[in-house]
Amino acid sequence: MAGKYDRSYEVAEKARALMESRGLDCELEITEAPGHGRRLAYEAAASGEPVRLYACGGDGTLNEVVGGAAGFPNAAVTHYPTGSGNDFIKIFGPDAPLFYDLRELLDGEEAAFDLIDCNGRLSLNICSVGFDARIGLGMADFKRFPFVSGEMAYRLSLLKNFVQGIHRPYLICVDGEQFEGEFTLLAACNGRYYGGSFNPAPQADPDDGLLDFIIVKAVSRLTVAAVVEKYSAGGAADFPEYITLRRGHTMTVECDRVSMVNIDGERLDADKLSFALSAKKVNFIFPKGAHWKASHRSRNYENGRK
Repeated sequence: MAGKYDRSYEVAEKARALMESRGLDCELEITEAPGHGRRLAYEAAASGEPVRLYACGGDGTLNEVVGGAAGFPNAAVTHYPTGSGNDFIKIFGPDAPLFYDLRELLDGEEAAFDLIDCNGRLSLNICSVGFDARIGLGMADFKRFPFVSGEMAYRLSLLKNFVQGIHRPYLICVDGEQFEGEFTLLAACNGRYYGGSFNPAPQADPDDGLLDFIIVKAVSRLTVAAVVEKYSAGGAADFPEYITLRRGHTMTVECDRVSMVNIDGERLDADKLSFALSAKKVNFIFPKGAHWKASHRSRNYENGRK
């Protein structure tokens, strides 16, 4: 279901040809419903045998496979991207295109990556609640209509949420520090990109044992475009009057109503949320020589300071 068309046959043929050329065996599974990828990954990892899992799809497929393999030292996961966003692997910058070559993944290295626990569901990349989550997840309501493209669905969802209201009241606690009032959006980041091109946490590292939390205060309809532009372009630290940045382990959120929550592009509905660094990690496969480390640290994130 990932991407604009079904590429399962194409990917299967590539995988078979590559494995046969190496004299190796592989199993090819096609998911049949939401959650099926998580179950397949769990069953493979729980066998106890060394296993490498190649999530062929979008960020939702990767999320499911990671969720099933998390915490198993014998299992490792990677992403062969065939979705529309493929956001998580963008942390690898100029090395990200290497993920589109199955040979690079077959010969890849492994690193233990952190995970976000959101109300018991695991996230490798980014979780969010608020204006952006309502827009992104609300697109599904419009995609069902004939002749509505992805871009048009985004614009229609944006218009709907713009009319319904940009900000809502939340009670937030980040590692003991409380924030209360009206806010536009909140995000917990282990990766750096989501929503296709948004880069809210350019300093986030998925293996540093910390999460990057972002709190965007209430903004007016006249200001929201400028704030979101900065937020999406990696400039959140340049707008301290509207955007609060923290690095830590846990952020809890109490909403005034049941709200849509984005978990790596997947949807959760809840009025009380906990975004926490999970005790589980996942072994992630990346092409040899590829790099994901942020080039520098911003003072805005260090030691919990604004």
